[in-house]
Amino acid sequence: TRRGRDQPLISPPAASSGMAPLPEVSAAGFGEEATLSPSPGDTAGGGDDSTLSVVERMAKALLPGSTGDQIANGRPVHLPGAAAGLLVAMDFDAVAGALARGTDMGAISANRKGEPYMRDNIYLAYTDQATLSLSGAERFFPALLEVCEVLGQRSFDYVTARLLLEPPGGRGGPPLLADADLLAVQLRGTRRLSLIRPLHNLPVTAPRPQPQLVATVQAGDAVFVPAGLECRVLPPEGATDDGPQLYALLTLRSKEQDMEASLAKYLNDLVRDAALSKDVDNLFRSSVTRRTWKELDAQCEAADASAKLPMRLAGAAEELASRVSAAGLREHYARRMAKLRQEQREGAEKVAADLLADVSQKEVVSSSSMIRVSGGVQCRCRGGETVALFKRGSETLNLPIAESASYLIADLCDGTPHRVGSLRCADPFERISVCQILVFKGCLELC
Repeated sequence: TRRGRDQPLISPPAASSGMAPLPEVSAAGFGEEATLSPSPGDTAGGGDDSTLSVVERMAKALLPGSTGDQIANGRPVHLPGAAAGLLVAMDFDAVAGALARGTDMGAISANRKGEPYMRDNIYLAYTDQATLSLSGAERFFPALLEVCEVLGQRSFDYVTARLLLEPPGGRGGPPLLADADLLAVQLRGTRRLSLIRPLHNLPVTAPRPQPQLVATVQAGDAVFVPAGLECRVLPPEGATDDGPQLYALLTLRSKEQDMEASLAKYLNDLVRDAALSKDVDNLFRSSVTRRTWKELDAQCEAADASAKLPMRLAGAAEELASRVSAAGLREHYARRMAKLRQEQREGAEKVAADLLADVSQKEVVSSSSMIRVSGGVQCRCRGGETVALFKRGSETLNLPIAESASYLIADLCDGTPHRVGSLRCADPFERISVCQILVFKGCLELC
């Protein structure tokens, strides 16, 4: 890994039983280089993948031959097909359910053209062309959690994920500036990405930076984005992908894992928990004010308290420094990462338990749901129109709709049950969203 901020502090934990051998991060001293070393068989073109799980294949794709060297040296790299195994586990039905549960947990945000944009529910926000973001996405997808855990065990200690769903008309937002080492995993759609050094840190007279990587990323591909680079979405070459974009951003090394943050937390816990002498403990728990200055003056035999305070500070710093060691820092870091991984696992288990206990899930629309116009409601809409009419008795609702939604509503006007996945709509998540909105309004019902 790179020097300084991204220096790993410990070797990853030993592999659990039943898993392939895990590569090690060398326990380099502070300021030295640490390197990724692959597992046996994790060399370019080597090893038998037939016995590896989908998740292990993805983890293995990050470390073969020169790819591992590029990641270790902080260079962007395109990994075609590295995440292909996640595509089945993260279809649009699973995404819709996760986003619905994430709303109840406060894990959802929405943005349109770089500005926060949230409606009454995620479905209205999406149909208004807002990009949906689910933080802590590994809690909602077991396969994604396994990826985070395996990558954490192999090289990165603690990995989290954020899921983003971008509608076809929601593109054009600001570029992503990576504040941590990221792994961008494309799950649906195709994007053309450019990774480049940002301009805002450069002098006006400096040469304009050139892209470090330009790649067309398809579903199942992954891209390693080093911290500090700007990720821009370029216009596509050739045929345009008009479908939604679904991708996950895995944070491999965050600022919480760098040397400065780890050392600060280590020292803070030492000051709070270590068995320091009474005088030093009292000094660390006090602040220098006029009152404490007078107390110091009263306690000191010397008339000049300003000369005594530096001496006490120097003595306290010396005592604290005597309890600081590289081994202690590594042990503290290991405990902190283990606690984060445990909390991550417990969070996923809680989400799974809440899902089993949630009886309201029967109202959630999926592609396999059967749906029809609600009893006593008449619907009129033709393909290509921008208004759908729903009438119940003397009440009439003229509902503005997108033209892309008119065809699926037209399919439902016959009053018979339809499977949601069979309704005409190019965007599968828009199909689910429109049906869910109309269920909320009482215009449609599940059957």
